[in-house]
Amino acid sequence: MRLMRAPRRALLGGLSTVALLAMTSFPVQAQDELIIVEPALATMYLNGGVGEGSEQYMRKIAKDWSLRMIFSERKDNEFVADVTLLVTDTHGVPYLQLNDAGPMTYAMLPAGKYRITARFKGRSETREVTLDGKTGRDVYFHWKGDAK
Repeated sequence: MRLMRAPRRALLGGLSTVALLAMTSFPVQAQDELIIVEPALATMYLNGGVGEGSEQYMRKIAKDWSLRMIFSERKDNEFVADVTLLVTDTHGVPYLQLNDAGPMTYAMLPAGKYRITARFKGRSETREVTLDGKTGRDVYFHWKGDAK
């Protein structure tokens, strides 16, 4: 019986590796907008929310992601994209770095403490967040300005 367990573990480990490799970059269709899910550094992330269909899809799957970041500006809380984003651990090790984040960016991070810096139109905001590995966290970035 023990001889059967080792090959089974090897087979399951191999299948897990193949599954992870297959998931490294795959498109997800949300209405008429294509959303790309891909690894960045050591982190799987999802970036989208432009357009009503994409926003609805992002809200629907939000519970499956450990860190959810939403970017907006002005008094009317209009969503913004083209945010420069950097997520690091407490030692400064980068976990996610994007030059075009938003308006909704979700990341799959392990439990721990993180520093999130977002920059939009030359203005930076920083947040610190602790993820417990059980429930996801929402982090909002809002840049004030005049409404249109």
